[in-house]
Amino acid sequence: MLSLVESIPIVDTHEHLEAEVDRLSRVQDPLSNFMHYVCDDFFAQGMTPEEYAILTDRRRPWEERWPIFERYWDYAKTTGYGLALRIAIRELYGIGDLTRDTYPKLVEAVKNRATKGFYRWVLERANIRRVIIDHGDNTGESLPKFDRDLFTGVIRYEGIVFIKNWRDLANASRRLKAPIHNLSDLESAFRRYIRETLPNFVGVKTSYPAYWQSLKFEYATFNEAEYALKAVIQGKEGFRDYAPSLDTVKPLQDYLFRVMLSEIEALGKPLQIHTGIQSSCNADGTPTNAVYNANPTLLINLFREYPSVKFILFHASYPYSREAGVLAKQWPNVYLDLCWMHEINPKAYEDILSEWLELVPNNKIMAFGGDYGYIEGTYGASRIARQAVARVIQEKVDKGHWDKEDAEKVAGRILRQNAEAVFKLTQ
Repeated sequence: MLSLVESIPIVDTHEHLEAEVDRLSRVQDPLSNFMHYVCDDFFAQGMTPEEYAILTDRRRPWEERWPIFERYWDYAKTTGYGLALRIAIRELYGIGDLTRDTYPKLVEAVKNRATKGFYRWVLERANIRRVIIDHGDNTGESLPKFDRDLFTGVIRYEGIVFIKNWRDLANASRRLKAPIHNLSDLESAFRRYIRETLPNFVGVKTSYPAYWQSLKFEYATFNEAEYALKAVIQGKEGFRDYAPSLDTVKPLQDYLFRVMLSEIEALGKPLQIHTGIQSSCNADGTPTNAVYNANPTLLINLFREYPSVKFILFHASYPYSREAGVLAKQWPNVYLDLCWMHEINPKAYEDILSEWLELVPNNKIMAFGGDYGYIEGTYGASRIARQAVARVIQEKVDKGHWDKEDAEKVAGRILRQNAEAVFKLTQ
């Protein structure tokens, strides 16, 4: 079964990779390059923000930073994040483990590999055929520095939707290239901007509400949103230290989120939405939000209001994975994506996938997206995912639930074909 699963070219539904040219232009420093997500497990042990700043400061000699890494690594190496990194350095660079003795060898190996074509080399080794890149709030141009044969992109509109104060409004005005004096100005400029930019991307991504607010979007009238916008504009008109409360501006955000959804619906694009667990890799190493604010059941009213929008629930909605499975079973427009889950908790990834395959039609499940900022992490995560998928499918065959043909079909769908269909990658 593993050989079958390894033969399938993956569509990777979610990465934060920088362009290869940018990666190669920087100092090749594993202590900073490879901290994405491992830092969560360091912070969970009590690493301080000051230690993190030193650890990732590539201007400092590695010998000065190593004691910090060493202090936390031995306890973190056994987590899913640690496993993904260990697989990557072993299979890509021939380094068995990260120790004071092996680290200089890793640095040299990374430097030697840092040449043009590096990303393609890693993706070919991982048998990843296509990667969907999330670069945050970006311009309307899709991935100008990337190899478009391998990479495609999603766009975010969060800087326009989640306006909180006059500075956010000014930034939105600049991005929209339009003056904003009232809600009609903002809505018309936003709709025009989406229609101009979204055709350049395969979909839209949002994570801001899960990280900073809530996935609950109440219905707001035009007048309620206009009132909220006026409160924002007050800060621009002389009260520059004034910021309305979240309760005050929320109707504006709720209204604009629906403006975005209506345009997504009209253009036939899917929405990737962060649900469940949040990363703690931020300035102070603490979560920015309570995980219950990212429960996917909070989105049910939107599933009902926008039946033609494909809502893709990210990260298995962990720890709300059973809720997510029920939502995908009940709602035709809800899809499930296990991206990031394979390295958050490899065992849970396996269990969730196994449950979902018996609960949800298998054309609604996408099994891989590394969600990494460095491509070696993508590779390590893909190895974890393939092995888990093979075990799950083999178990279905061994129990007599599936035959070999079922196994081949489902493996191809969850690793490649479902993503191709949802994002229209073959059209």
